[in-house]
Amino acid sequence: MAKKEKKVDYTGKALLGTILIPLILLAVLFIFDLLFPFRRQPLDENRFFIMGNFFSLATFLLSLYLTFIYLKDYLELRSRFTLGVLLVIISLMMFALTSSPFIHMLFAVYGLRVMLSMVVPYLFATVALAILAWISSS
Repeated sequence: MAKKEKKVDYTGKALLGTILIPLILLAVLFIFDLLFPFRRQPLDENRFFIMGNFFSLATFLLSLYLTFIYLKDYLELRSRFTLGVLLVIISLMMFALTSSPFIHMLFAVYGLRVMLSMVVPYLFATVALAILAWISSS
């Protein structure tokens, strides 16, 4: 007689991870801002600022949703492919956060930090593509 396998529901753990990952990423950005304080600038109301914020927010929310889905799948399957996709999604979430004009205004990006803020989003996009290349080749 065959044993019945118990199916474990990882929805709760995936939801907790989905909440904790962006909070940790925002905390790291906040700590960085505390270490290098600059004066704030009032919000700019031009159309590019609004469009940039809209697309950054959309990218962030989609990656948040996909983090939940793939974290739940990874907790269930424990496969390298799912872990790789999850890392790509987290990297794209960081891309969305670091390329947002609102985040630049919030953390007062001036001087040398402007150059860093232009490079860092591409760093996260490159990491995402490198992870995709790694999981595709294995």
